[in-house]
Amino acid sequence: MKRGIIFILFIAIFTNKQIFAQNTTAPKPSVAATVPAVPAGPAADTLSGSYTNLKISAGLHVVKDVIKITGKLEVVPGAKIEIIDKGLIVCEGSIDMNGTQKNIEIFGKKNMEGGGLVIKNIDSSAISISNVVFKNLQLPLLFDFGWRRDSVNISDNIFASNVGRISVIQVLNPPFNFSVDSTFLVFRLNNNLFTDNNAAIYFEDLKSDHIKLEISNNTFAGNYVYGFKNYNISTNFLYGRVDQVFTRFNAIIKGNSFVKNYLIDNISDTIVHAGNMGIYGSEKTFKLDQNYWGSDLKDQVAKSIYDQTLNYSSPKLDLEPFLAAPIESNSLHVYAVKNGETNTLFQDTITIKDPLKSISLTTNKRANYSKAIISYTYFKGDSTLARVDTALTFNPQEIDANNTKLVITKNIPSPKRIGYYAIRNIQGSNNELVPEVKIGYQSYLLDLRKHKLLVELLKEKKDTVPPKPKELDSVKNQFQKLETPQKSRIEVGLLGGGTIFTGTISNPNLFNNEMNILMGVNVGYTIYSNLSASLTIMSSKLSNADYNSANNEQIARGMSFITSILGISPAINFDFVDNRLYTKAKRFRPSIGVGFDFISFTPTGMYKNKLYNLQPLGTGGQLVDSLKAPYSLMAMGYFLNLKLKYQINRFNSVGVFFTWHKSMSDYLDDVGPDEYPSVAKILAKTKTDPDAAVYFSNPTSRYISTGQLRNSPNTSKDSFINFGFFYARKLFK
Repeated sequence: MKRGIIFILFIAIFTNKQIFAQNTTAPKPSVAATVPAVPAGPAADTLSGSYTNLKISAGLHVVKDVIKITGKLEVVPGAKIEIIDKGLIVCEGSIDMNGTQKNIEIFGKKNMEGGGLVIKNIDSSAISISNVVFKNLQLPLLFDFGWRRDSVNISDNIFASNVGRISVIQVLNPPFNFSVDSTFLVFRLNNNLFTDNNAAIYFEDLKSDHIKLEISNNTFAGNYVYGFKNYNISTNFLYGRVDQVFTRFNAIIKGNSFVKNYLIDNISDTIVHAGNMGIYGSEKTFKLDQNYWGSDLKDQVAKSIYDQTLNYSSPKLDLEPFLAAPIESNSLHVYAVKNGETNTLFQDTITIKDPLKSISLTTNKRANYSKAIISYTYFKGDSTLARVDTALTFNPQEIDANNTKLVITKNIPSPKRIGYYAIRNIQGSNNELVPEVKIGYQSYLLDLRKHKLLVELLKEKKDTVPPKPKELDSVKNQFQKLETPQKSRIEVGLLGGGTIFTGTISNPNLFNNEMNILMGVNVGYTIYSNLSASLTIMSSKLSNADYNSANNEQIARGMSFITSILGISPAINFDFVDNRLYTKAKRFRPSIGVGFDFISFTPTGMYKNKLYNLQPLGTGGQLVDSLKAPYSLMAMGYFLNLKLKYQINRFNSVGVFFTWHKSMSDYLDDVGPDEYPSVAKILAKTKTDPDAAVYFSNPTSRYISTGQLRNSPNTSKDSFINFGFFYARKLFK
């Protein structure tokens, strides 16, 4: 429900008015209106205001503001609706929008993209949308919270190149009826093509007492979901909730094809992770068989699925048996791309530097390559954003109905620069749209990011360093101009802040855990350009208790701890701004880094107002089992860090930092993957403080089944988060 409210607010903000407001300056017919076909010429009909019923005839029509239809919306074949600026179509009744061979178009203009269709209100009518092309829109279809119709059919449509980063289709819940209600609506999303979109498809509930969902024979190919660099439920192209409280209808999701759908990082515009399907909720499992997931290998399929495997509180998706290839009735698309010479699949991470001789494409049905275009794109130089887009000639050789080899007959001279191949304008038997094929695109985006940073850096250096005659325009020489004495590269800093434990005894909600004070000292050294090294010595405490958790099993476990930490942490950092320079224009200096931890720790616990060191007590049965030994109080780990520095002047700077530390030890909180030890054995074999050992082994004295582990339900390695402020100073000129 919260998500529904958020998206209603989005629409309100997007339109710069309340979504349900009427346009007081536009005509408001109280009877049915028919919009005539547009006569020949550049003029287009503009729709505005409110209508009881609206029929949109063939021709071009423009929507610049919110229009509202309280009754029936009918769009006839041949109609083209351009939604721009604050444009939005709000439908409160039935929708009849059925084209022929995709000859109805609803689209936005570049840099003036409008909203889409909003379905709201309760009405005993039907929604039928077929053979419609939705493209270049912010949010093509939104089924607003509290909507209801007798049936919904969205079939044989194309959703392509929609720019909004919220949703392509979003289906929120109809009104809840807590009484026994035999009525329900059937919602069909069948035989559609989704390609080159920037957001996901979201169903608030994939298991419902009020909607019978059927999502079948759709093709989801080459879509991008924008988010931050953390793969989660909502950064998949299709996602929704499955709860145990709804038992009536499970969504039928079969016969779909998921190919090359990815999470894109908002900041760097680079590919982070494959993302096909995500699920959350209180249900244990959800059936999702008979779909194609971009591969016939189980481990590859799993990489694009977010379920219980990655988050123990989510349902488990039952994908098997999954299809080894898309079905023929799916929209025509390429689902496998191979090197034509070696017959090996191109991996997503492949880096292309040398020309390809031939490319083999596998489709789910026969394709026409007579009008296809193959291009290769790369950058001219190391320090420029100027690109070279070269069209290549090729000869298509059909192997069978599903496989074609494209032999490149005229290639480009090898530029020895990272680029990517794009294959466009593939067609089917009815000249239908086929998703574009890209080879090496992931590495190209990383290279593009590097070029942008270099161009920005060189621009800064040009502004701060006087030019010398006859300089060579190369990155190497630009860097050589700024070489500095070794001692002036040293920087010493003091840091302070907080630390939060996120291991076994913790709550998934970060801010429901205990926070302790962190102090430390840091020594940094600028190695070269944007690369630096650092060494941090930190001292802190970690503490937490199971009663902070929202998990009933953890609360019943009842464990708690306090651990003193002393760590030495070397790191390598990438600085987005050259730290050898001081310019007023570049005072803010972000950086990212990775490193290793060498940690000394001492877990303790309180029993009868006395603080005990837990390791000597053998709380996991280490002292009563001859095959075990006390765990080490030294541990290694690794960490990722983010810093934002503000350069006050040439020598002094302040900033904030955030680091995530992963330990190779399970025992920072004394709770590792050990079986609960026998109380009798502890009392018999523990020589020092046996009562305390018994207590800390099972603080709540709950019933333990044979073989149950002390770290259940959380079996991950221990980790913690540090954050705070720092002050740093360069010691030498």
